[in-house]
Amino acid sequence: MPAKRNWERPEIDAPAFVKRVTSFIREQTLDRRAKGVVVGVSGGLDSAVVSWLLVRALGTDRVKGLFLPERDTPSQSEHHAREVARGAGFQLETLDLTPSLESLGIYEDAIGRWTRFKGMNRVALWGLKRFFKTDPYQSILEGPDHQVLRDVRAFFRIKHRLRMAILYHQAEATGCLVAGCLNRTEYRIGFFVPYGDDAGDLAPLQTLYKRQVRTVAAHLGLPKSVMEKPPSPDLFPGVTDEEILGMTYDEVDVILFALDQGTSAREIAERSGIAETRVIRVADWVKASDMMRRPAPVLTDEEAPDGR
Repeated sequence: MPAKRNWERPEIDAPAFVKRVTSFIREQTLDRRAKGVVVGVSGGLDSAVVSWLLVRALGTDRVKGLFLPERDTPSQSEHHAREVARGAGFQLETLDLTPSLESLGIYEDAIGRWTRFKGMNRVALWGLKRFFKTDPYQSILEGPDHQVLRDVRAFFRIKHRLRMAILYHQAEATGCLVAGCLNRTEYRIGFFVPYGDDAGDLAPLQTLYKRQVRTVAAHLGLPKSVMEKPPSPDLFPGVTDEEILGMTYDEVDVILFALDQGTSAREIAERSGIAETRVIRVADWVKASDMMRRPAPVLTDEEAPDGR
């Protein structure tokens, strides 16, 4: 008789995890002879949890927080980022990326012009779904074949990559490491920017589903305003992660948790009560984003020309 499957949402022993991950952070910092760790603090949940874990592991003097806003950053993000830094006791520096993005002409094209209007972004997202009659997020992952979607992808990805360049500049100038803030859910469905927010010298949360990150946040005692804030890519004012994905993180976590156990889409739908079309959509995201998680392809020794 086959073993009974666990159809509950992924849970975690938060105190045990915090103990393990803080040891991991200390070991990584010591092994690499780093003076500390630099982290980008967006005001969102994931970077807040990483920041507090870093302080637990290393102390406030060895954690450098950077808030990196740009023209389209929501006004409340800095308030939340400072609330996170205040609660953990580390210093937070703000570096505005708007002038750099302006000098690159990022805001000058059609995408840059309409994204500055909060209400327009939600209308545009709805319009993309209607116009392309498909899942825009899936199209972004697969490599869009329409110029509008290519422009959208280029517009938001440069922001993440510029932020990561700033974080590494600050880290290398001070002998520190860079902490990544991706969680397992984002990583598995490709909800990240290659060579952007997936970069880092250590990734404390990448083994945790989004639901588990929330559990750890509650255990750490993060500010309520950050805990209850709808997750957002912080790139298009007024648009949340779940609006882009078209489903809740709780649904995505249940599906991913079962897929990671090798369960078929039909069985997941039957046992979880989630529509099979949604289960298949998440499975397609995992498949379409597979190349994003692989290192860059290289020639093998056999394929390389003689005289290399």
